[in-house]
Amino acid sequence: MILVCEMIFDRGAHVPFNAGFLATIRSAFPREDLAFYGAAAHLEQLKKQVGQALAGSILWNEILPIPPGPRYGERFFRELKLIQYLLAKLSQCSTSRMILTSASPSTVLAMKVARLFRSNSPMVQMVLHGLSGVSGKRRRHPLYKFQDMNTAMNLLGNSGIQYLVLEEAIRDRVVGSLPWLAGNIESLEHPISPNEGTNEILDLDEPIRFGFLGTALKSKGYPLFVKAANAITAKYGRRAEFHVIGRGPEESKYVTGTEALATQPAAAPLSREDFIRGVAPLHFIVLPYEPGRYSLAASGVLLDAIAWLKPVIARKIPMLEAIFERYGDIGYLFGDDSELTAVVERVVQAADNSRYRRQALTLRDVRKSRDPETLATVYRELCRLSKGK
Repeated sequence: MILVCEMIFDRGAHVPFNAGFLATIRSAFPREDLAFYGAAAHLEQLKKQVGQALAGSILWNEILPIPPGPRYGERFFRELKLIQYLLAKLSQCSTSRMILTSASPSTVLAMKVARLFRSNSPMVQMVLHGLSGVSGKRRRHPLYKFQDMNTAMNLLGNSGIQYLVLEEAIRDRVVGSLPWLAGNIESLEHPISPNEGTNEILDLDEPIRFGFLGTALKSKGYPLFVKAANAITAKYGRRAEFHVIGRGPEESKYVTGTEALATQPAAAPLSREDFIRGVAPLHFIVLPYEPGRYSLAASGVLLDAIAWLKPVIARKIPMLEAIFERYGDIGYLFGDDSELTAVVERVVQAADNSRYRRQALTLRDVRKSRDPETLATVYRELCRLSKGK
C-alpha cells in the first residue's frame, strides 16, 4: 500500500500540488492500493480536482490536520501521535510506503522519533516545500537553531527516509550546504494538476493585464507589485491593469497605494473556481518574490502560470533562473526592485504580440514536461533509489 497524507493544510492550499502528485503516483504504480489522509475540506476539494476516475481509485480518509499556528513543541507531539497512527495503518509489506506531502521541521523530527519505536518501518518520502535554516546564515539562539530544518534533517539519521524537493535547482543548493545528505534528497519537478489548464493563448491587446497570485505577503513581493502598479498606471493610465488574485492578510492592509489596483486582495480565501476565473483574463503573472524566502522554496504560482499559459515577470532567484535557462523564453527576469517597473514599462510600450505568443507556446512545452504521466517514470526511479537507502 501507498499511504499519502497532507497533515498541515486543511483547506484549498496545496490542493493543486496534491492533485498533481496523486496523479503522478497513480500513473507510476497503477496496481498499488493508494490511500490519502487529509482534512475534510481538503479531501472535498481534492476529489474534485483529480476527477472522478482517479478519485474512484483512491481510498479517502479524514483526519484532524495540524495547520500552522501551534508552537514547535506542541506541533511535535501532535504530529508524532498522528504519524504513529498512520504507521499502524500500513502493512509490513516491503512495497509499503508512507508519503507526507508537506513537512515542517517538527514533522521531520516526529517522523524519525516514531520510526525509532518500530522494528520494521516502511519507506518514507517527505515533500519539503521550504527549507528554513538549511542554507546561509542560521539564527544564533540555540532554541531557534534546534527548531529549523537543518537540525531536523541531521538528527537521528535518515535511514529509510527520502526527502523530495520540487526543483532541481533547490536540490543543488541543499546538497551544496549539506553534501552528506545527497543520497537522501532527490528532486521531482513540481507536477501540474490534472484537469486544469488551457490551450488558449490571449492576444496581447490593451489593457495589458498583470497579475499577482496568492496571499498578498511582503515575502511574496506584494508591496513591490503595488509600487509598480502605481508607477505604470500614473504614466500609462488604462493601457495597463494590475490585479491581485488572492487573499489579503492583515499585513497587506498597511500597504499604501492600493487604489492603483484594478482588483484588490480578497477578504477571504478564494475558491479554486474563483481563482481560475481571476487568472483567465491575465496576460502576465508577476513573481516579485523576496530572494531570502524563496531561494529554497518551489512556487505554486509558477505552476499556475505554466498551466494557464501565462508568461511571467519574475525575480532573478536560482530556481526561476534555472527554469528560464532550461526551457528558454517564458517571460522576463528582473533584478533589483526598480527593474520590475522598467520591465513592465517595456512590455506596455512594445506590446510584442509575436513574442508573447512564442512565450506562451514555450510554456505549453514546459507543461507537457510536468504532466503526471510524463513524471511517472521519474517518480518510479526515485522510489527504486529510496529502497537502497
